[in-house]
Amino acid sequence: MSYSLAKGGWEVRWRDTDGKQRSRRFKAEELAQAFDEAVSDIEPVQRSKSRATYGSKGSVYPYETTQGTRWRYVSRRSDGSQTSKRGFTSATTARTACRRAVERVDRRETLHTKETFGSWWEKWLRRRKPYLEPNAWRAYEVDGRKRLLPEFRDIKLDKLDIEQVTGWMEAQAERVEAEEIAAKTINNTLGTLVVCLNAAVKDRVIATNPALGIERLPPAHIEHDYLRLHEIALYLDSCVEVYRPLAEVLVRAGLRISEAIDLQIADLELEETGGFIVVYRSHKKTGTSKTASGSTKGDKFRSVEIGPGLSRTLKDQLARRAEMASGDQNSAPVFVMPVRTRKAGRGRWASAGDPERFDRNTVSQEWHKIALQHAALRDMPLHSLRHTAAAAWLAGGNSLMYVQRQLGHADIATTERYYGHLERHVLAAGAIATEEAITRAAPAAA
Repeated sequence: MSYSLAKGGWEVRWRDTDGKQRSRRFKAEELAQAFDEAVSDIEPVQRSKSRATYGSKGSVYPYETTQGTRWRYVSRRSDGSQTSKRGFTSATTARTACRRAVERVDRRETLHTKETFGSWWEKWLRRRKPYLEPNAWRAYEVDGRKRLLPEFRDIKLDKLDIEQVTGWMEAQAERVEAEEIAAKTINNTLGTLVVCLNAAVKDRVIATNPALGIERLPPAHIEHDYLRLHEIALYLDSCVEVYRPLAEVLVRAGLRISEAIDLQIADLELEETGGFIVVYRSHKKTGTSKTASGSTKGDKFRSVEIGPGLSRTLKDQLARRAEMASGDQNSAPVFVMPVRTRKAGRGRWASAGDPERFDRNTVSQEWHKIALQHAALRDMPLHSLRHTAAAAWLAGGNSLMYVQRQLGHADIATTERYYGHLERHVLAAGAIATEEAITRAAPAAA
């Protein structure tokens, strides 16, 4: 038995009965000397029995309690740190539990991390920014800042479980019931949480996603306002001249305002009998005061069928557009401010170069409201013109599937939820046709 100063500390060295060299270090000489004396008082055989009993990875240890000898195991977690579990009544049970814990780590069924939800969120959001549209990234950022981080910021990712996420959803459901927030907002936030934690699973930070199986809140039914058939002409006749062609596109083709103001000349396929508008892009905010072209809401283009009336309106618009700068280029925008002919007029002077593209705020907050007021119609958002188009298609006897294709909904269930109650004309025609078929098939009276 001996102790000496080594590598900045006092080290005690001794040999067990099996001849194996052992050592232990202490910060102070007094502690090393006391331990050396204590070990010297133990018989070699006792030392051999009291030393650690190792399992498959040398990790099972005995310790004394008032109830007798108990056993514990020490193993490595997936992040390299050590963990220990105590209370086993025999070395065999401790060794078995240790082996199972190690196997779970090896199979990646159990992952451990020092990463908190807050630190992971910031990392994930920063990584995702180059791959997202500005509006999509901004929606993620708002979801995290307002609703996720206040609840989960300091929780370690490997401690975040289904019960905690369920508890958060129950609290949000109470807010929805109290009409403090919309169910759709909470469901979107839950979707953000799922996407964020899916990335953590993919990066092997956690083993499973605790938010993956959480049920979303049932969406509240909202009756969207729209122009009735007899109100459409009143609205269009009340539009200011510069806005009228765009208004017809919104009402008759059902485009979103962001899609309509970003239409290019090459996107129009016009014929005498109608034609198509091909929607490739939409105009979006870039996170600053500027805007730019981006993808459509579903990241897919679609062809919208139009009638001969809207086709003629768009042909007239293209003729006026050809008189302006860059009006003969296929990539030029269809809807721009007109050339100003007087100081009080709208638009830009001809000498100013390419005309300005329509601003969506000007359309929705000024021109749309003016049209409603002049037509003595009730107030409604600009997006109601998209609902107007859907209602008009259904009133004309078209099916929900036709409306789905025209509007570009990815799922027919979305169209059904918004407009299913308006399909009465198609349903009524189907009932009449069915009765007529039954009558024709009935045997003639004797």
